[in-house]
Amino acid sequence: MKPTGMKSLTSRLPLLIILSFATFLFQPAGAATNIQTTFTTISSYRVNGAPNYNAPGNESFWSQIGWTNVSLVASVPPGGGKTPSVLVKSANDGFNIYVLFRWYDAVGPSYGNSTELFMGSNGKPQALNPANTTGVTQLIYNSTYYYPDRVAMLWYIGNPISRDQNAPQMQLGTDGAISAGTANIWHWQSNPTDNNQGDFNYPGGYTDPKGNPIYPPNKSSFAEDDYTNTSGFFPIAGTVSGTPNLDPYANPFTILAGNYFSSANKTWTVEMVRPFLVSQDAQYRVQLAVGTSYFVGFAVWNGKMGESQHVKSVSQWYEVSLTNQAPPVTSTPAGGVSLPLAAVAGAGLLVVGLMIGILVRPQRKKVP
Repeated sequence: MKPTGMKSLTSRLPLLIILSFATFLFQPAGAATNIQTTFTTISSYRVNGAPNYNAPGNESFWSQIGWTNVSLVASVPPGGGKTPSVLVKSANDGFNIYVLFRWYDAVGPSYGNSTELFMGSNGKPQALNPANTTGVTQLIYNSTYYYPDRVAMLWYIGNPISRDQNAPQMQLGTDGAISAGTANIWHWQSNPTDNNQGDFNYPGGYTDPKGNPIYPPNKSSFAEDDYTNTSGFFPIAGTVSGTPNLDPYANPFTILAGNYFSSANKTWTVEMVRPFLVSQDAQYRVQLAVGTSYFVGFAVWNGKMGESQHVKSVSQWYEVSLTNQAPPVTSTPAGGVSLPLAAVAGAGLLVVGLMIGILVRPQRKKVP
């Protein structure tokens, strides 16, 4: 099934609402317009070992690899920008890539799944949809009405010449179309891809084409596997609530994850793991190889502080370079950079919007 030319998913998939989670080019007040010409490299070092999904980030090899402090800024102000930075590091075993994320969250973990609402011009709450996304810069939230926490990584898989040189720019008011080329998105969500008991929607309603529930191996947490091009945003594999994605017969659980929230340090830690090569629907998924570099972008949502859909914290372009080299001796401990300090240091950089989509599964009906 080819995504180009597909009808709007909001009309094509009646049991599933796919919103536009794109953002336009964002420039802080007073900053000059700059085309990004240099890129920080995140090296994925060769290690011996295996992921520990029950204690992500505590595998012995992570202590040998330093963090990269990825600065984040609001996709749209004033609602976005609640997470000023995320720490990132990567490793590989020659067959699989591991990507580790850690970020500070002062308000604590959120497993909320409220429907995204904003205050309309008539003074009444309205539901967010692609048609009204362009005018919405803040969502409704309070102590009992909020959204899930999330982190996502966008892998650019189109022709580098076509890549938007300013950053992973997307378009508001669409079904999440990327502005140039194509990309694969790895998207962890506290609800519904986290197997924590707080995520009562886990694993997000995935079924086989006959309607039988399916689960990831060992009922692990996982990251949703998505694809975007200039015509829209598309979940790649599996079936959700009886509605087919690009390939309803493909495995939706190729990106496994481990995650936990530290109440002592007020930090989320999420580890994503995926094989270098995925043969199913290879045209929609980034195919990785040692000795190669890839353009990537990052986004984080703080659900309790009203971030969801296109309202989030986003990065510039970075590069991930896969290598057979062992990690260098580093003085950066596994705990890495102080997160509050890193957040302050990265607050002023020019960035643009990273689009990430999310499938809105059946939710509890409640009002703020």
